[in-house]
Amino acid sequence: MKRINVYFGLVLFAAIMFSSCKNDNADGIITDESIPPVITTFSTANTFKYNIVAVKYTKQEVYELKVTADSIRYSLSAASIKSGQMEVIVELKDGSKLLSRNISGVTSAADYRKVKSPLSKITLNYSNYTGEFTFNLNDAY
Repeated sequence: MKRINVYFGLVLFAAIMFSSCKNDNADGIITDESIPPVITTFSTANTFKYNIVAVKYTKQEVYELKVTADSIRYSLSAASIKSGQMEVIVELKDGSKLLSRNISGVTSAADYRKVKSPLSKITLNYSNYTGEFTFNLNDAY
């Protein structure tokens, strides 16, 4: 009888101890929350290029622009968007905005603009964004 009580006590003790252990990812599968975004950027005096592939990404990114020109050409493309939204803002040094756009679905756009002030920065605001986004800005000449 003592032996049964000892075994029962050990089993009960083990059950209590191991019940507090969690392994949320027992299969070794990467969950959406653990995937960092893939971001590439390229910046010179003539061009700025940005690309992101993200899953449930929420962050604000700000990049100083080196492009110096009085005529600017830009293009943007958002593809494979599954959730969330993002905002892209391109500002000039005088405080005016060359571009301000909210994106929540598949989009592509391109434009050419004359600017009276040098470029300052690009701000990208992501909110639970899952998808791809590409932005290119360069001297129009």
